[in-house]
Amino acid sequence: MRKRSATRRMTLLTMLLAMSILLHMIEPALPIPVPGVKLGLANILGLITLYLFGVKEMMTINIMRVLMASLLRGIIFGTGFWLSMSGMLLSSLITIILFKQNKFTKIGISMASSAFHGVGQILALIFINNTVMMIYWLPMLWFSSVPTGYITGTLSIQVLKRLKVTERNRV
Repeated sequence: MRKRSATRRMTLLTMLLAMSILLHMIEPALPIPVPGVKLGLANILGLITLYLFGVKEMMTINIMRVLMASLLRGIIFGTGFWLSMSGMLLSSLITIILFKQNKFTKIGISMASSAFHGVGQILALIFINNTVMMIYWLPMLWFSSVPTGYITGTLSIQVLKRLKVTERNRV
């Protein structure tokens, strides 16, 4: 019985990783009228992983997604990779902190995660370009993080409802 449970767990995590890589790969093709802004659809799978499995698994899925998608797109260790990785690491850190406090809704966590993803990207741009002038792009990223965080949070809630996941019956 235990082996079957471990196999089911690994299968679910692998499917979540594959779906997050797919969304990460196709998202740049979606037309968004604001340059540099994306919906963050792959982050839905990170949130779902957090609520299904926990913090360690969410971090594993997020890091593997950025690594594998960057490798598949041919930008591994390029500027796009570092922007994605820094945004993901900072947003994941905020997500974990807020998740462990148990005071925030899924949408609130998603919106904060979206905002700090932009902060992480701006910090990486400041470091890469060796100029603080990139900080002027931050208000636009923060402004766009409200609707994008709301969308990703709402979609993750809907998926978790359909999977009938509550705080008590995590995988």
